Amino acid sequence: MGAPLARPGLGAARVQALAHRMERDIALGDLGPGAWLKQIDLEKRYGAPRMVVRQALDRMVAKGLVKHLARRGYCVEDFDAARLAEVMEVRAVLEVAAAELVITRLDATALEAMEREAERFRAGVLDGTVEQHEAANLAFHRIMLAPCPNRALVELIFELRARVPPAVTRRRNGMALLRRVADQHFEIVRLIRARDLAALRQLMREHNLSPGAPGAPGAPGAPGRP
Repeated sequence: MGAPLARPGLGAARVQALAHRMERDIALGDLGPGAWLKQIDLEKRYGAPRMVVRQALDRMVAKGLVKHLARRGYCVEDFDAARLAEVMEVRAVLEVAAAELVITRLDATALEAMEREAERFRAGVLDGTVEQHEAANLAFHRIMLAPCPNRALVELIFELRARVPPAVTRRRNGMALLRRVADQHFEIVRLIRARDLAALRQLMREHNLSPGAPGAPGAPGAPGRP
């Protein structure tokens, strides 16, 4: 649960601190998809007054992580297969566009750093915690997108990544799929080194799409499929 927030003062910083803790708990599944968020329970859980809790919840609503139902209250946003596929399709489009902008801008030092995070992700999938491999995954993509000259594009990509909590993607990603994602990280680095933009475009699309979506491995119309 962690230590309670300090009592004195309200302020934006205190609301932001609580919102960050709630976002982390949603990401890790401690506040699971579809869970009702009673304000009195959150006050006790986080040691925060009701006004701070309410404002933090409203921030989570604005981020798309929580929804507010009139006369019912707040609950953690859930994603059915269709909605998840839509978000991942948008992410795929944006990440392909970003890959086109960074492929010639990533130097040997950046690629080596990406490989280290790819190793850390693989180790986290096999032996670590969800938090560890999610941290490595984010670090990998932050390094990759660091030289992208279109910062608005990068911000959109990470906003979409934050919109779907790992607790949701874990329901979709079995161990076989996580291992495939781990392998794809190394292949992304290899293709950037080779400056193979056509193959990188296809791989970035596959890397983001939900299984069975158009263009994903195994889907009709995907490479190697009828």
